[in-house]
Amino acid sequence: MGLSPKLSRRSWVKWGLMSAGIPVFSRVRTQPVLAQDAGATGGQIGAVGGRAEEELYPANGLPGGGQLEIRLSTTIYTSVPDQLEVAHRMRPFDLESWIVEWTRVAEKNEEMAEKFVSEGLKVTANEYYLRASNFYREACWPQPESEARMLPTYKKMRQTFDKAWELARPPFERVQINYEGTALDGYFRKPNGPVGQRFPTVIAFQGADTMAEATILGVAGTYAARGMACLAVDFPGQAGSLRLKGLHLPPDTERIGKVVIDYLETRPDVDANRIGMLGISMGGYGTPRVASGEKRIKAALMWSGSFNLQQDLFEYFPPIQERMRWIIGASDLADARKKLAEYTLAGSASRIECPMLIGYSKDDRIMDPQGAYRLYQAAVNSKREMVEGTGHSQASNAGGPRELQPPVLADWAAKQLVTES
Repeated sequence: MGLSPKLSRRSWVKWGLMSAGIPVFSRVRTQPVLAQDAGATGGQIGAVGGRAEEELYPANGLPGGGQLEIRLSTTIYTSVPDQLEVAHRMRPFDLESWIVEWTRVAEKNEEMAEKFVSEGLKVTANEYYLRASNFYREACWPQPESEARMLPTYKKMRQTFDKAWELARPPFERVQINYEGTALDGYFRKPNGPVGQRFPTVIAFQGADTMAEATILGVAGTYAARGMACLAVDFPGQAGSLRLKGLHLPPDTERIGKVVIDYLETRPDVDANRIGMLGISMGGYGTPRVASGEKRIKAALMWSGSFNLQQDLFEYFPPIQERMRWIIGASDLADARKKLAEYTLAGSASRIECPMLIGYSKDDRIMDPQGAYRLYQAAVNSKREMVEGTGHSQASNAGGPRELQPPVLADWAAKQLVTES
């Protein structure tokens, strides 16, 4: 993780386990904060491989094999006082503490935003509403379906996000896409350009915890800076589509891909011959599955590629099992295991013909890097490559800030979609 030259990720998890009842960061906050340790192959295309067993800490007998620390800790790689305060106050392995601490700083920033509105300081109010929205999102994403605060927290995230953009011109437009009798809500962001210009476009297939509001302001900007538009939509099983509309993720994600591309083809600012799809976390299954049945995808790239969601996520990372049950619409965990048998690329991967860049991290504790390797092996008709250091050991909070993630995926997408042959 880069806490010190001698403190490995394996050691870091041990430190977290040893600090029961004490904030994890109180033990290590005096260590020098160095650059993120992505490993010698981090961000390098062509590093074909899977799991590094020696870098994983099994923590037998603990929920999730001790991996829960990854999901319920915040990063020390930040200069934001509120985030540092949350990191200091939060109790490890404690969802209640997570919700309370993130909600507290969200409410504080929302109050500040309202104060600035009353003073006529619209730009500053916009910034504080966005901070509040981000903190409400942090408080919301791990909350289960049964948690009474889950839906109110999600609505506060959306409300403060909307208030921010009532005060300033947003860098995106809001969109709705028809899907099987309802509508998917999202955002479209494009580079600056003359009227009538058509842009290559990347569709973001988000993960179990991802929300379109964060994607359109974060990931989308990375692609827009390289000449590509980006579409961020809460697909079935994600964010508002799940929480507000009860839409669940189907195994045949090509159903979603079809309606999304149909929509893009109606836009005068999209080059429909240059559409790519980015898989984020759990979207590392959805993206190649779409590409297996949708030939209009010209490039597929993913953080944490997956071949089989049951093996690569549900069984590999037990803390996410209840959320995955909710995402796919199963009645209980036994039903989830039965339904997840269909969430596989067996028999489908060989139908992928577009180029693929399959990201993984050899020490990923959330999604099994062996799944990315199985996808690589099975997609024999795709010109595919793997890139190490682009899985959850970097994308997660505990692995360092997202902005330090190697830009290799976006650069690869630009070569596939922007560069004219």
